[in-house]
Amino acid sequence: MRGRPNLALVALVGMALGLGVGLAACSDDSDSGSGSIPVYHEGDSVTVDNGKQFVIELTANPSTGYSWDAGKNPNVKLVSSEQVAASSAAPGAPGTQRMTFKAYNPGSSTLELAYSRPFEGGMPPAQTASFDVKVQ
Repeated sequence: MRGRPNLALVALVGMALGLGVGLAACSDDSDSGSGSIPVYHEGDSVTVDNGKQFVIELTANPSTGYSWDAGKNPNVKLVSSEQVAASSAAPGAPGTQRMTFKAYNPGSSTLELAYSRPFEGGMPPAQTASFDVKVQ
């Protein structure tokens, strides 16, 4: 008889884990009013409410000395930047640079990002990315 209560406990834990995984799979990066921060990628246009934050994710490889940097913008400001490890364990594999911005001035502009080596002042960037930004 002692085996059955343990089996019921295992089944209950399994169902709880399954429900948790299912709920996590249903979430997305959009700002649905639940407090999540929207994530944008190269080629996206950004529309954000004044005072709100958003994230831009771009491929980056910090092991080469390169990183993305944001130019000055009249509508948004860079709040933080972090490197997210590559999904591959291979040495030198590219990862993602995750930049968080905050909207502070209503209007439209172009957010310019440059991929360069900060220690190589005066050199043109190896790559650039532009995002049309509208702060409401």
